[in-house]
Amino acid sequence: MVEKKLICVICPVGCEIKASFEGEDLKEIEGFRCAQGEEYAREEFTSPSRILTATVQVNNSRVAQLPVRSNQPLPREKLEEAMLELARVSLEIPIKEGQVIIKDILGTGSDMVASRNLEK
Repeated sequence: MVEKKLICVICPVGCEIKASFEGEDLKEIEGFRCAQGEEYAREEFTSPSRILTATVQVNNSRVAQLPVRSNQPLPREKLEEAMLELARVSLEIPIKEGQVIIKDILGTGSDMVASRNLEK
């Protein structure tokens, strides 16, 4: 049996959570003090995901880059590939905050959206 550990970031307590695996199968989780901690650990150990924040190039603007973010978490193993996809993006102004920059990036169901307005 393999054991993995993590520190829960759901609340300031910072519980040290341990999980036991047999192969790929999660067998036991211990060390959490609340249901949210257990849910966080289960997801983090089995299918970790993250909100992606980045910047993309903007043409014909006094601002060279636009901050963007995913509207929902992406699988952690897709983050590097998503960053490469964003590096190929070049936008024209005007851009509105919340505007979809890339819909369903890499088939994850997450859209990359603008995090600010850019006017002419």
